[in-house]
Amino acid sequence: MPKLPEDFVERVRTSTNITDVVSKYVQLKKAGQNLFGLCPFHEERTASFSVNEGKQIFHCFSCGRGGNVFTFLMDLKGLSFPEAVEAVAKDDGIELPAGVTTQATNPKHQQQQPLIAAHQEAAQLYHHILVNTKLGETARAYLKKRQISPEMIDRFNLGYAPGNQVLQSFFSERKTDYQTLRKTGLFVEDQQGNLKDRFSNRLMFPIANLTGALVGFSGRLLQPDDNAPKYLNSPETEIFNKRRVLYNYATARQAARQEHRLILFEGFMDVISATQAGIENGVASMGTSLTEEQIYDLKRVTDHIDICYDGDTPGQKAIARAVTLLEQTKQFQIGVIQIPNGMDPDEYRREFGAAGFQNIVKSGREPVIKFRLRYLRTQFNLSNEAERIDYAQQATRLIASLDSSVERTVYLKDLATDLDLELASLQEQCDQDRQRLEHEQRPAHSKVTPPPAAPQQREQPRYSRVENAERQLLTAMLHDSNVWTQVINRPDFNFVHDDYQQLYLFAQEFFRQHAEYDSAEFSDFVGERHLQSVLAELEMTPAYDYYSAQAVADCVKIIQQDAPLTAQIKTLKHEFAVAEQTGNELQQLKLATDLIKLQQQLDRLKATDD
Repeated sequence: MPKLPEDFVERVRTSTNITDVVSKYVQLKKAGQNLFGLCPFHEERTASFSVNEGKQIFHCFSCGRGGNVFTFLMDLKGLSFPEAVEAVAKDDGIELPAGVTTQATNPKHQQQQPLIAAHQEAAQLYHHILVNTKLGETARAYLKKRQISPEMIDRFNLGYAPGNQVLQSFFSERKTDYQTLRKTGLFVEDQQGNLKDRFSNRLMFPIANLTGALVGFSGRLLQPDDNAPKYLNSPETEIFNKRRVLYNYATARQAARQEHRLILFEGFMDVISATQAGIENGVASMGTSLTEEQIYDLKRVTDHIDICYDGDTPGQKAIARAVTLLEQTKQFQIGVIQIPNGMDPDEYRREFGAAGFQNIVKSGREPVIKFRLRYLRTQFNLSNEAERIDYAQQATRLIASLDSSVERTVYLKDLATDLDLELASLQEQCDQDRQRLEHEQRPAHSKVTPPPAAPQQREQPRYSRVENAERQLLTAMLHDSNVWTQVINRPDFNFVHDDYQQLYLFAQEFFRQHAEYDSAEFSDFVGERHLQSVLAELEMTPAYDYYSAQAVADCVKIIQQDAPLTAQIKTLKHEFAVAEQTGNELQQLKLATDLIKLQQQLDRLKATDD
């Protein structure tokens, strides 16, 4: 397979902005010179993932990952380098050179790819049965009744699973590996090891993961059956975890970049119906309450969430649960879209059309406090005096939590009118509640609560004197040709730590082939993921004084003076550990004495420089 030409890789890299690619997966906000967001590679509450547009690199100050636009996609999607280049090129409309193809080399990606491929083939079969066969007539009639257009059927790749073991026969004809089929979750295995279709007589909703790869299904019964669940999801597999899945997330996050919000629906059909009405930023959980993982993935895309569940009593209860879960994070601005007359979103779209649905999404959006007050009201019998008073007291406590005095006044007036009570008495109660809340929230050690810190670059790890000098010197060498020349002309010079020495050696070869230094290009040249992360961390470090000859000389002196002693100390510590394990006390005593002498020499050197 021909390699991707270097000039083509460079053309693709320079044609894109890493921020545009990363922003599809991470909500970025400006903080200083960089953009910050929640890291997509691990869960965190404080943004430590940073993108530098000038250098076209990213780095997470928490987990240490870093690199350029290609390494970002490699880490996020498990792609090989050629696949990552192809993905970026495709987004920019750049065609691959003639005769060049890409092939997966990432081990995890290779392991998962057969499972994903099996789901894609199953989805194609189910879709074909739904759209083109007599077996799919019942499902087609159901979708027609629900007014789901052929375009939406195709867009969401809806399908139908008949009850005649069609999927097992389909893969048998293709001689698909048995062990692969067992791992897909598409089949149920009996005691004899025979595989039977897990889904039968169900409308099929393919489920994609956060990056858009097909990883599971949810099947809906079309005929009531007391012995079977209405919805049946794929089981947990290597590629499917329903706690991490949000239906339509991979597509909706693109629309969320323009709308600056996501709409959380209760069911798959609501998402599809909303999309048919022109609402592109809808997602749904997998039939359960929101999980911490799903909430974290929502936060990566936006901090504005609108909840649009059913208008009936169970739907209102579900809204209350979702609001509570989202509010606990203290990271979202939340709105509630109320569907009138107890209808669900899909029913409303069918009754009032696309224009009516779009209007309710905009005009029906209300603040959380308004929803909470109305939902609270349903919990009381207001014809009973005791319950009426209890409701008034709980309502004023909710209103007291509002920071805006204007908002508090508006809702207190509404409450006074609703309950036929004096506004002054409600205002007095609200003021008391507010004082109580402020007292409860005030830290015990301080009367003033400090404002939350803005996202910023995390404090750098503390390095030894030698390593700090190495980091400063290597960064200066890469960015300043005068410093590079000054150091490279020292034939006896080497870095102490392997990571910096390897980067130094890579840089020597890089500068033989390139006249100028470019962070993102050098990252590709290095290739090794660990070293790419080390390089990204160096590049994200606040700039050193590259032009100070004295600073360069000081760094070289520290490295060359301290390095031999540091290396000896490291060796003796290892020998001491071995002697300790073998119980050789005499050897331990000798090594301890030698370690003390070397450490004293190192301390004297530091004192002299200070």
